[in-house]
Amino acid sequence: MKTWYFIWGLYVLINLANSDKRNFRIYFDEFAVKYKVDDIFEKMDCHLVQTKNRSFVNAEMILKKNVADLNVRALMEFWKPNTQKKTKLYDVRLNGCNLLASIYKHQLFSSYVKSFKKHANVILLCPFKANYSYKMVDWFLDEDDLPPFSPVGKFRTLTEYFTQQRLVIRIVAHGEVMIKN
Repeated sequence: MKTWYFIWGLYVLINLANSDKRNFRIYFDEFAVKYKVDDIFEKMDCHLVQTKNRSFVNAEMILKKNVADLNVRALMEFWKPNTQKKTKLYDVRLNGCNLLASIYKHQLFSSYVKSFKKHANVILLCPFKANYSYKMVDWFLDEDDLPPFSPVGKFRTLTEYFTQQRLVIRIVAHGEVMIKN
């Protein structure tokens, strides 16, 4: 019987934690393509828009040829206000096709998948098709998809995509986790 009380108590605590109103906002001051190779991309546009006290990203990608081999390097640094000391939260390299094939099954990534599904015109999977317009419209990082205890500070992400061991695109995002007014 004690086990059932314990499980019920955990369930209540998890629901309370998930229902907390977030007192922070994610603000991007940069979300840009810094490098791309022209023989792969017909079009690669990315625009950051600030409106309604929120940062929105609109992007469109059209490939010149199919891409079946995708590797990713993702790096994120974070630093608190009034300090220049950066903490590297992660620096990983992984097979992008394997990640895309399995990400929809993992609870850990479900909030991000839900967010991208809401704003993208396709579910991303390998191979990426040539002459198809991949779009993401008015995407934003929803605070409700993040833990309620996210710290205030600045962040920078670098995401590099490789195909056939060649860097084909680099995306940089810079922003801030701020207290909501």
